[in-house]
Amino acid sequence: MLSSMKSYGQFCGLARAAEVLGERWSFIILRDLLVGPKRFNELRQGNPGIPSNLLTTRLRELEAAEIVERSIDGRSVVYRLSEYGSDLGPVLIELGRWGSRRMIEAREGEIPTDSSLAAALLTSRTESKVQPFSVEVTAGPAIAHAEVSESGVQVEEGADPTAQLFVSGPGLRRLLADGNAEAAVAAGTVTVDGDESLLNEFIRSFHAPLDDSVGNAAPEK
Repeated sequence: MLSSMKSYGQFCGLARAAEVLGERWSFIILRDLLVGPKRFNELRQGNPGIPSNLLTTRLRELEAAEIVERSIDGRSVVYRLSEYGSDLGPVLIELGRWGSRRMIEAREGEIPTDSSLAAALLTSRTESKVQPFSVEVTAGPAIAHAEVSESGVQVEEGADPTAQLFVSGPGLRRLLADGNAEAAVAAGTVTVDGDESLLNEFIRSFHAPLDDSVGNAAPEK
């Protein structure tokens, strides 16, 4: 473990994990790399709130912990999760699900990013077997797309003009919680384009429940 890390002084797996993962921005970097390999500038541009020097520090720490590895692609350095780091995938997904349970509206100053939206699709994939389809999702300034297989999903940041289904609008979070597409479309909080017959498959594929106290809040306008 890195000597610069703050030790909890306990011979405990959770404490050891917290030494690496508990640093500011570490989870966000790992979230982005869970979606896919990234260059430094892609990580920086996707997270404008992190200073470049801090991003460099976190990447070095995660590399030293053998969670992240880098390779050369042409003239660029590409960062990706190592085999050891990839084992965090299920943990990150479950943490994302847990965190989203009380997240219905953005707080002041919060915006979705392409990576956070892609991660939301990844974490909200259900165990339902569905007809394979492709979808592009837009939430505010963020765009992500997914190739949904019968029982899984592959997500990426950005647009996919070849997608079969396009879903957007401020009611997307509530739609993922209650699955009431008819009401959302009628209210104009969700817009659907492309093959609208796939909307039911989308609802079956993605679900991010809300705690009762949050889910019973007034619907988004």
